[in-house]
Amino acid sequence: FSIINITDPDLRAKICALQPNNPQLATCSTLLIFVADLHRAKLASEAYQGAFSAAGDPDSLISAVTDTALAAENTAIAAESLGYGICFVGGIRLIAPHIVELLALPKHTFPLFGLCIGIPDTEMQLKPKLPENAIYSENRYPAAATQIQALADYESTMTAFAEAREKLPFREKFARYYSNTYAPDNLPLLHQQGFLTLKF
Repeated sequence: FSIINITDPDLRAKICALQPNNPQLATCSTLLIFVADLHRAKLASEAYQGAFSAAGDPDSLISAVTDTALAAENTAIAAESLGYGICFVGGIRLIAPHIVELLALPKHTFPLFGLCIGIPDTEMQLKPKLPENAIYSENRYPAAATQIQALADYESTMTAFAEAREKLPFREKFARYYSNTYAPDNLPLLHQQGFLTLKF
């Protein structure tokens, strides 16, 4: 993974203009862009005349994304432990081709998300999490009936929580999201960047 700190105000403004629904990109104290990165692995491979053919395999993409997500979560935990607020911005991948260009990302890299860090200007309530039985089980995946009930219970919890930015009931939000394709097709960019190139 790589982490790019966006310190140039003009660059920050360009990124924010591409993501107008995330104004915190322009106003947060620190904006980090987290990048899945196999470029260094390519350079290491070249030093020993490696074929680097595994870079186009889906497992390499999964590994790079996993490593990047773990690094981002650790960064968020560290920031929060120091008293800062954080906000992940998944919308970065909606503008991934622009981010590749703006940040001069080389082949075998892909921008996944941003992390805004700063001092919150409003006090936010701690958002309730899914019930434990929806996300944790032992020895096998939970039964569908357990998941269905847990999701219904959580929807009631979130409705009572009444967070202003939540405009839809919890399950309806997911029903709408997964009924449509909101993101641009990043498959061509993944191919361009050297990911998912193997034919099956």
